[in-house]
Amino acid sequence: MGRISQWLARKKYFEPEGHVVSGRLAEYRLLKLTRAVSKNALVLEGIRFPDPEQGGRRELDMVIATKDEILFVEQKHWSGSFSITGEGKFLQKRKNGSLLEHKDIIAWTTRKGDIVAKIHQERCGQELPKAKTILVFSNSNLDWKPLPDGSGALAYGELEFIDMLDKMDKSAPDTELKRTLEGFGTWDTIHLNGGKTVHGDILKYPFEKKDCSIAHSGIIGLFFGPKSTLSSGQVIVDLTGPYVSVVGEKGSRTIPFAHISKIEFSNQKEEWG
Repeated sequence: MGRISQWLARKKYFEPEGHVVSGRLAEYRLLKLTRAVSKNALVLEGIRFPDPEQGGRRELDMVIATKDEILFVEQKHWSGSFSITGEGKFLQKRKNGSLLEHKDIIAWTTRKGDIVAKIHQERCGQELPKAKTILVFSNSNLDWKPLPDGSGALAYGELEFIDMLDKMDKSAPDTELKRTLEGFGTWDTIHLNGGKTVHGDILKYPFEKKDCSIAHSGIIGLFFGPKSTLSSGQVIVDLTGPYVSVVGEKGSRTIPFAHISKIEFSNQKEEWG
């Protein structure tokens, strides 16, 4: 590939989609507010764990563990309104009048909590403390009513959720539970030039996996050869990059270092994770 093409590759920008940015900012805000009132409780975001029954891996938006309780939290930043069908599915009516059917997020979140409970029991022979499935509807533009009795979950708006946490006992969880939860992995995160973020599993990486930022040569690269310099010390002069299984995409692909501004790796998972 010619020098100009290599240089242009480093100038390509990937604009984030508006609804994705809004949702991610809402997740970050809720996590920040949660940790501000969590005291000694363990708060983890985006933990991932194996699903032996269906295969693959499952993810929980947030887990909050104390000595006496564990909360499995699913956050939705929907707008418009929603209703719940007889089969437990959530039917969202958007502001533009379109309808979007979501699966039974109560049953799905509860099932993920059950998987965590089974992993914990198999790892150390202990049961979880009292578990609750929590839905947080963080968009103030969503019109919704309380969940029906016997739904199997509790639902809150963003500030209602934080108020509930502020009032509950937040003593530290049992050491064994803390170890189990911290032994799960998260997503690898790749920040592209221009602000778009992709999440997934980095399957192949040519160097030691260390978080890094990446600087690309400017106009001078046209004369001396374009390059990308990783804060971990490596210099890339071609379009090689990590081989990634991206969330929401079929298969896997290489994302050139030339397109990346920052890489954040998942925490190291334990054998049960």
